[in-house]
Amino acid sequence: MDHALQQSDLFNGALTRLGCAPKRVLLPSGPAYVLRRFGLSLATRPQDCPAAYEALAKNRIRLLNTESESPALRAHGYRQIVQAPHIAELALSPNTAAMRAAMQPKWRRNLTRFGADLPQNCTLTHRAFEPGKDVWLLKLEAVQARTRRYRGYPAALTLAMSETSPTALRLFTLSQAGTPCAAMLFAHHGNRATYHIGWSGPAGRNLGAHWLLLWKAMQELPARRITSIELGLIDSEHGAPLARFKLGSGANTRRLGGTWARVLRP
Repeated sequence: MDHALQQSDLFNGALTRLGCAPKRVLLPSGPAYVLRRFGLSLATRPQDCPAAYEALAKNRIRLLNTESESPALRAHGYRQIVQAPHIAELALSPNTAAMRAAMQPKWRRNLTRFGADLPQNCTLTHRAFEPGKDVWLLKLEAVQARTRRYRGYPAALTLAMSETSPTALRLFTLSQAGTPCAAMLFAHHGNRATYHIGWSGPAGRNLGAHWLLLWKAMQELPARRITSIELGLIDSEHGAPLARFKLGSGANTRRLGGTWARVLRP
């Protein structure tokens, strides 16, 4: 399994640029990045194996957000303090027919309808994110976050990731008459891509931008050796429409390991 975004060189290189340099710990499963939070050492989604947990314990790592739950966690003194969430993972393939077949019927019908109804003055494009040209997206997404009352990554982190690896962020845009009306930004790390931020205005929502942009990404990213997209958390209680959208695309749910704490003996 490739590393999650939070354990990638891309993410942690950006943190270093922002003055929050993580500690790099060498584990039997590979290196892990550790941050200090509230006076505690925190490792977010490192690669899982019993020997890795033993090494983390020896390095006095107090908090873990894990990829999966393992009996080895308890064996090395960790106790779960937050229940495990679920994420949506979308498998990619050069075979577009197979990806369409994996979609839920309603999702596929919406995609077909929006694609057929797309006005001729609309274009779907993709390219590397360019901070000097694409700051508009960060500003509009920040306004959207305040309006919808959700918290995302700060714009400074996005800019720092672009500085760390100028080709690692891929921007997909739906424009009408040359004006962007929706966009999705993905972060590439290893063979995986993670949905990073997205924005849609009223015109984009009317045009079905969410379906069209995600489908465009599904078609284009395999050529860049990306085999899956992480679409983020599944919250069926407070975000049911978004959860249905993610799963309708053909994504599967995967349960993470939750948050674990270890009490150190004096």
